[in-house]
Order: sequence, then C-alpha cells, then structure tokens
Amino acid sequence: MKVLIDRYDPDTQIKKTDEFVVGDDVCDGMTVMGLLNYIALHIDHTLAYYRHSVCDHGICGRCVLEVNGKVRLACITPVSGCGQIHLAPVSSRTLVRDLVTK
Repeated sequence: MKVLIDRYDPDTQIKKTDEFVVGDDVCDGMTVMGLLNYIALHIDHTLAYYRHSVCDHGICGRCVLEVNGKVRLACITPVSGCGQIHLAPVSSRTLVRDLVTK
C-alpha cells in the first residue's frame, strides 16, 4: 500500500508530502490509526499525529484528519483495499505539526 502523508515542520515552516510503502499483509484489517502507529514504530519515528490511548472508539475526536480528502477519525476509519491512501491535516483547523491540529 502506498501511503502519502502531508507533513509540516513548525520550526522551518516547510510543508511536504512524504510517501511510505506498507505491505498489504500489514495493512489488512487496520484502521488509519493502526497504520499511523505502524509507520511511526517501523518506518519513521518522527511522524507526528494525535494518539489518545484511552479513546480509540471515535468519542473524543482528537485524531481527526483528512483521509483521501474526507474528514475522518483515524481511530475508527478502516484502511480499505490496500491501494493508496492520502492522509492530511484538516484544513479548517490550526496546524501544529504533521497531522496534529488544534
């Protein structure tokens, strides 16, 4: 699966899109949050995204981001098809770093 993630570094104010490749066997049955966790643990530990260890049920809404242009909650949105996915911060929110907004 090709994963495109919009990144933002507040120190340099540089925005870019990084591309990651995750095996189909890894992403099968995952949520977007699971995919982000995998990338952060195994590919790029500098990836910033909101992870709330207590929620993971779509209640708090802090993990909101854009998945292929649609606003979704990362903790309950399934990764379907294992083709390509584009993750971006929600444009109507204040950007903090990478996928973290407030």
